[in-house]
Amino acid sequence: MKHQERWLIVSDFDETFMPAMQSREPDAGIERLQNRLAELKRSHQLLFGWATGNSRRAVMEKMRRYPDFPWDFALTSLGTELYWRRPDGVVEDEEWPSGAGAAFEPRMAMLVELFERHGLALQAQPDAFQQKRIRGYYLPADGRERESIERIHRLCAQAGLAASITHASPAAGDPEGVYDVAILPPGCGKKQGVDFIAGLREVDPRRVIVFGDSCNDIEMLRGYEHGYLVGNALDEARRAFGRVVKGIYCHGIVDGLEQHF
Repeated sequence: MKHQERWLIVSDFDETFMPAMQSREPDAGIERLQNRLAELKRSHQLLFGWATGNSRRAVMEKMRRYPDFPWDFALTSLGTELYWRRPDGVVEDEEWPSGAGAAFEPRMAMLVELFERHGLALQAQPDAFQQKRIRGYYLPADGRERESIERIHRLCAQAGLAASITHASPAAGDPEGVYDVAILPPGCGKKQGVDFIAGLREVDPRRVIVFGDSCNDIEMLRGYEHGYLVGNALDEARRAFGRVVKGIYCHGIVDGLEQHF
């Protein structure tokens, strides 16, 4: 098939594809999406995968409950790692993120010193959020965060790093009243990772469909013509992005897909 006939379907993981709480999974429509994707793959050249802040390990552990789900890739750790599903296992894409993560550790050490020197006290997130090319912090939403956010971006640029700062998601396990601060290599992120996959597999950007639920999905959703928030999306995300499907979780993903197939 020509590249114009290929489709790329991308979903955030926690609270878009799957509820963070396992007890809610039966209502999420995961098997419904599994069946719909299987149908579409019989008639279209189609890739499905996730762009998520979760680690590879967290995604794989949860997907053990769904061994027949037809996924193709996992863009994990907020777009800083890319894994492909192969017949003989899951393998990391060594071309992503194009060498940008090679100097992450020394640059991160420099940034920590800069934070201390400028009196910027951030709360480190739990160990599960500290990954190979990402460090997570919480910033209080106390009315003075605008100045702190500007300072974080400035110091990250000085250290040769980047920061993704969005409203945290309590539904996914974050505390209330804080911002999620992710420090990562420049050029990484969900949108950038999806761009890489689309280019690698020669997918026309007009045939990329993306789904999310929270503020750290907005850049990815705005980056493509066919971006959707699922029905359980956070209010902050809804205020930032207006295209919302009715169904929750995978039901919403199916609703979005039905507009194109």
